[in-house]
Amino acid sequence: MLATVQIASGGKAALPFDPAEPVYLATAGAIGLYYFDYGTDARMNADDHGDFYVVQIPLSGTARITCGAEEFDSSMSVASILSPGRPASMEWHEGQSQLIIRLSRGTLEEHLQEILGSPLDQPLRFEPQMELASPAVRGWREAVELLEHEVANHAAITGDSAAMEEFDRIVLTQFLSAQPNNYSDRLRSLAQSLT
Repeated sequence: MLATVQIASGGKAALPFDPAEPVYLATAGAIGLYYFDYGTDARMNADDHGDFYVVQIPLSGTARITCGAEEFDSSMSVASILSPGRPASMEWHEGQSQLIIRLSRGTLEEHLQEILGSPLDQPLRFEPQMELASPAVRGWREAVELLEHEVANHAAITGDSAAMEEFDRIVLTQFLSAQPNNYSDRLRSLAQSLT
């Protein structure tokens, strides 16, 4: 099912981002894909955005993101990542549309523990800015685009739970590797020890 949401358009009240009842492109296991189209300027404060990580990739327009002490502009070259328990505020400018990717915190942290072979000693936190031109991020984005394509075309893989679970693992592994986080050094050391 493809869906686009328009928020705060033409003097109407803004549609709140409600993680309990999102309008979405698709969910595939631990991954949710959402399209939002902002018809006018919009603002959101996210003190608690649920038990998941949110990657916001602008498809057009810009936004101003404040995440902790960091403040930056998000554009078609810089995405933003919201981590659970880390307050953030966003100011979306008129004409911005985004692909929002929601990743389950529990599944992502369990997957990281499997890779490391030990329990996590602190919650997983990502750098809030994602450079979309970096080769590793481009590889991750291509995997997400493949998922978008498969879902949009009702491909058989989306009905195969084993295949989708494996697809989740690929996307989550690439995300952990591509985006700097507080376990990046350990992941790099592990990768070097295996080569």
